[in-house]
Amino acid sequence: MKNKYNFAARAALLALTFTAAFAFTTRVSAQALPGSLWYNGDRNHTNGLANERDDSLGFGEYAHVFDDFNVPSGQTWLVTGLYSNNYMSYIQSGGTTTSVEWSIRQGITTGNGGTLIASGTAGPGNFQVLFHNAGDFGFTEYSVNAMNLSFILTSGTYFLNVTPVGNGVGRSFDSETSGVGCIGTPCGNNGNDYVDSNFFGANYQPPCHEMQPCDLSMGVQGFTVPEPPPWAMMAMGAVVLIGVQQLRRKKA
Repeated sequence: MKNKYNFAARAALLALTFTAAFAFTTRVSAQALPGSLWYNGDRNHTNGLANERDDSLGFGEYAHVFDDFNVPSGQTWLVTGLYSNNYMSYIQSGGTTTSVEWSIRQGITTGNGGTLIASGTAGPGNFQVLFHNAGDFGFTEYSVNAMNLSFILTSGTYFLNVTPVGNGVGRSFDSETSGVGCIGTPCGNNGNDYVDSNFFGANYQPPCHEMQPCDLSMGVQGFTVPEPPPWAMMAMGAVVLIGVQQLRRKKA
């Protein structure tokens, strides 16, 4: 019975609250951060899912939420920043965000973390926490932004997580979205999200699917890298061929 109680008590901390979406009528303009290639949309005032590390759950305890995005066919992205919008009480609780950890994966399914494509922790000078909205449920919403990144993503489907790291106090919940103000695809409307957490005992589980479909407010910043035109690829091939021929002649 004790184990069941502990599990139920922890599960209750996963979601911020449940409030019918129609209870709120306030609408705000799109609030994607500058340079966004993909943005899943603004909060829908309905709920938030635990997205946190080293806060009042305990040091070393974490909950990472992932949502999917697409790099369109034929495109290559140079990623310079990643962000998530979170209902946070770190500051109100007298705490602070010490860093931001992030990761991008492919092929996540229930119980399977897929393949890690890129990850890191943005320390002081490489992240920012920006006021985003007054929020709901007594929590202020902030954009947590990992900056100064530089890596390439080719066309495909990926899963993104961006999590604030605290200093032992407060909570953080990634805002749910219905896609208002979204950029790119999917656009806050496919319910393909997962949580991985040692605190909640969740190994890449779909936290919303059993309750209701949901999506999470987060985004990718960067630039679309143009692909070389066909003539440039042919010229490059010719240069390589000439170089190989010259090398063979020298060896002869």
